[in-house]
Amino acid sequence: MKMLQRNHRHRTRRTLVATLVLIAGLLAACSGLETSPGTTSATPTSSRSPFEPTTTPPPVPTGPLLAFRASDQLGIVDGTTVAASAPGTFEPSNDLIVTEDEKFVFSRTTDNHLVTLEVATGEATTRPVTVGPALGTAGGSTILWWEQPNRLMRLNLADPQAQPVLHQIVDLPPVAGVRPGEPRLLVARGGTAVVARVEAPPSPFGGPDTLYAVRGPGAPTSLGQADANSPVSVARLSPDGASLAYALYRSTDSACGTAAIVTSDADGTQQTFDVAGPDVNAGSRVTKLWWPQTGAPKLSLTTWQCGEPQTYPPVVWQVAGDQIAQITPPTSALQTAEVAAGQRALILPRSDAPGDPVGTLVLEESARRVSIASDVDAIAVIRPAP
Repeated sequence: MKMLQRNHRHRTRRTLVATLVLIAGLLAACSGLETSPGTTSATPTSSRSPFEPTTTPPPVPTGPLLAFRASDQLGIVDGTTVAASAPGTFEPSNDLIVTEDEKFVFSRTTDNHLVTLEVATGEATTRPVTVGPALGTAGGSTILWWEQPNRLMRLNLADPQAQPVLHQIVDLPPVAGVRPGEPRLLVARGGTAVVARVEAPPSPFGGPDTLYAVRGPGAPTSLGQADANSPVSVARLSPDGASLAYALYRSTDSACGTAAIVTSDADGTQQTFDVAGPDVNAGSRVTKLWWPQTGAPKLSLTTWQCGEPQTYPPVVWQVAGDQIAQITPPTSALQTAEVAAGQRALILPRSDAPGDPVGTLVLEESARRVSIASDVDAIAVIRPAP
């Protein structure tokens, strides 16, 4: 009887083991794993680790992209998603942020280094170069900046090994009777660079500036003295570099002043648009100026009551013929951009601090707005190649 019980237990164990082996084999087959002969262990059919980087190229954008600069990142938006970003610490400025071939988003950091974001791959890079206080573009993937006392420097972002090289020596004309201030780059685009220099005894507010256009290897072309007692800090060139728009700020004291916009064509024709408000005690300043790929330049204009905290948010205007006018529909924003038909991007000012030069980036479609990023000061539309 005991022998029969022992034989029964041995048969039960063998049956259990066989059953477990069969189950293991079935599980391995179902999960894509196969069992080596004579063992119950499973080995994967592929040696690739799930943590190895994929070689699959990024998806091709189906429509226009949007580049932006925030206080802590550069970003590229595809649809309503931030598809790529590059970390950094950035200050608000009116600098361009996209190369002319639209292959790179770029900006200088607060310590004057350079951060780039490649549009096609989303690769972020911090370049070990020191750049000037204002960055422009010089065709293709090349950017441009000023190096004292008279050098325009350039860097080709398409070459990861490239170093800054001399683009051009710019000798501004001598000034009789006064030592001029140091030249500085305002903007560069489409083969033109605009340089400003104080050439008269400066006002208590630092101006006036005299502007020069540098286009090609010839002598700089004087654009005359800016009609303002403060330095010019906000300027943009048309996409072809043939026309310039810049903002004036005429200070009345340390807390107030009035704004104007000047447009200048290649033939030297200039036109000034004064911002005349109904209240003589109101101040006004151009917060941001941009020139879309098509159409006239646009600007965000901030107004306030002199002697009082700023409570009015900036409003978007555009140059329209021989005047400036609010865009339609009337829009309160630091900057706008038409991304696609029926869709636009806006930087909305902070409700608690409308005078701040940064705000929330949203995408607007009909009555729907989608928040994208905060502390944004600049945007630019990128249209991917077909």
